[in-house]
Amino acid sequence: RSHVGTNDLSAKINERPQMETSFSYDFSLEKHETTCGDFKKVMEEEYGDKFFPAKCDNDSLPITNVTYYDAILYANARSKASHLDTVYSYQGKNFNSNNHCINLEGLNFLPEENGFRLPLEAEWMLSAAQGWNTKNSWIADNSKGQVHKVCQNGQNTAGFCDFEGNVMEWVNDWLG
Repeated sequence: RSHVGTNDLSAKINERPQMETSFSYDFSLEKHETTCGDFKKVMEEEYGDKFFPAKCDNDSLPITNVTYYDAILYANARSKASHLDTVYSYQGKNFNSNNHCINLEGLNFLPEENGFRLPLEAEWMLSAAQGWNTKNSWIADNSKGQVHKVCQNGQNTAGFCDFEGNVMEWVNDWLG
């Protein structure tokens, strides 16, 4: 069981009210954000050098500058590399001039498949809430506006790192 949302009246209307969430299934999340090194390795195996929007100063940094659709393609590529089912189907891919995927035509989410996927917001919130502590976070007050290597500033009580900052995480039920 988890609580998602807030009752804080200063929060956005789509973040209210606080609700209790429970899951009738098991799920797992990675300990930390996907690193540049992991992203590059999986995407190069799947697409060769045709798809390579990742520009990283260090393979231990979390991947940045990827679209929601880039993240979905990564999840499918990681499933294939691990000999699992793909969780997303689509009929076509559209890329911009920087080689980022900007649309997946006919995108379908297949939650019954056994493979890698983006977490649902409620799954992410449940995991992130386990010992939420901004003292173990890369936030505006201490990051100096820089991205930091994963898991360099502590972890929450469930063993997760960087849930409270460092870079943006994508979720499957993306509102924006």
